Amino acid sequence: MPSPFRKKLNRLWRDDRSYRARLVIALITLFAACFTFLFFGPMELSAYAQSSLVFSMKEALPIMAILTLVICVGGALVLALLHGRIFNYLITAVFSLLVCGYVQGNFLNGSLGALTGDTIKWDLQKKAMAGDVLVWLLIFLIPFIILYFNKNIWKKVIVFGSAALIVMQSVAFVTLFTSGVASTSSNKTNYLTQKEEGDYSTKHNTLIFLLDRMDYDHIEEIQRNEPALFTKLDGFTSYTNAISEHARTKPAINYLFTNSDLIWKVPQEEYFEKSWSDGGKNLLKDVKSQGYTIDFYTDIDLIFGNGSTVKPYISNMSSNKSKLNAKSIIKNLSFLSAYRYLPTIGKPFFWSDTDAVNRGIYYDNVRYQIDETQYDHIRNFTLNKNTKYLKYYHFMGSHPPYTVNEEGTRTGTTNVLEQTKGNFRILFRAFDKMKKMGIYKDSTILICADHGDPVNDVTPLHKANRIGFFYKPSGSAGTKLKESRAPISFKNVPASIAKSAGIADYHKYGKPIEEVGENDKVTRYFYKAVMQDNYEKNLYIYQINGDAADFRNWKIIRVDHPSREASFW
Repeated sequence: MPSPFRKKLNRLWRDDRSYRARLVIALITLFAACFTFLFFGPMELSAYAQSSLVFSMKEALPIMAILTLVICVGGALVLALLHGRIFNYLITAVFSLLVCGYVQGNFLNGSLGALTGDTIKWDLQKKAMAGDVLVWLLIFLIPFIILYFNKNIWKKVIVFGSAALIVMQSVAFVTLFTSGVASTSSNKTNYLTQKEEGDYSTKHNTLIFLLDRMDYDHIEEIQRNEPALFTKLDGFTSYTNAISEHARTKPAINYLFTNSDLIWKVPQEEYFEKSWSDGGKNLLKDVKSQGYTIDFYTDIDLIFGNGSTVKPYISNMSSNKSKLNAKSIIKNLSFLSAYRYLPTIGKPFFWSDTDAVNRGIYYDNVRYQIDETQYDHIRNFTLNKNTKYLKYYHFMGSHPPYTVNEEGTRTGTTNVLEQTKGNFRILFRAFDKMKKMGIYKDSTILICADHGDPVNDVTPLHKANRIGFFYKPSGSAGTKLKESRAPISFKNVPASIAKSAGIADYHKYGKPIEEVGENDKVTRYFYKAVMQDNYEKNLYIYQINGDAADFRNWKIIRVDHPSREASFW
């Protein structure tokens, strides 16, 4: 006589359906789940973040497609081996999680911000966390309730519900291509490498070190707490009345070199193609003609777009094919997908930024990734007698995530002031090497931010937006750090680079930094783009007359509405 346990097991296992019938249900349900979480979700996120990713959506597509099919088919083959209620319960759980994730990813996430590395205050998300849990619980139970009362209706809900989600997302996936959202995927052939990162000239070097988001407020706070820190900047002048024209890295660092009037007026890709020769001026071409080798150490998308128009001038730009690391693609995109589809209570465990998503994507170790500690680890600089150098280095500076301590070592979680001080100490160590090699005095060196603290991306400015700006012209060294209230901005940088490179008619690029007087009356402009509908829809244009530290001198003179294509988001 069978035991009570065996009777219960028989009831759970008993099934009139064939293996093939169960396999069909399993395949449809698992394909919908895998398609959503492993393919469509990562592909859609990649498409909309193309400008921030080093790999293209089209490169990741076959890897994620194969993963989706393998897990779907393998999982379905195994799942269909199960019988009766056990099979039904597991299928229902998969379907319930699918619907919960779909609803979360498309309707419940609200505004958690872009993956810029900015810390999210999860303690302020408690209501969202509780609300998500309640919605998930309700949605998760509904298919089980239907199963309990009517298996025929349950089967239709599972099969047709899964099929509907597959069809809807397939249509959206096709739209990614037909709408042009993923059009930049095919352009990711060029990239910037670490080539010559520690190479300097015995003749002359023009060096720009950009510390991302270094607001002048950070400089003032460091000066109050550690006044001796900046004394190592001998030969430098600290410009305390300096601004960037733009509030975000893109387009700020392009504007730092081009001052192009095409900005916000033409589609982003067209801007990156034409800005470097706008108005008949081409700084890179002119500098190269003076016998300079030009290296840019940053993310190519932030400054050059696909880089095709500037490739003849940039020494460390490459288009050599690199092999994708499939494991990294799967891991990084799966984490990104989990961040989107999990309820808010689970998101902190998968929070990331685009630098983390890009990390380890290629097997080669030559692509430059924004990492000041990598520069610090160059043991010995190399001197070159055959060329002069223009070099631009992009450091994290004051930008989150904060992982560098005040000594310039990557140690984990720190804060904005520690990381800012750490970046300067990395520079001090580099300058010490240059002094020992005899190239510091005759080098032109600029340390600046691309923008100050933007506060947020959804409102106009709340405060003045000055940046840290330190400049050492060639020939200056061994003198105490000076301060200047001269009203400068990125408008003065191209002319300073041209003058440093020995271009005779450098004034065609404007007035160099060192030629702006303390009491000059200069009208400056600042452009603050505000996000709406996932692009920079409103562009607040400020006119600044007088001291940029006084927010009363910042006047909104116009609000433009750039097209979605002209947005730099």
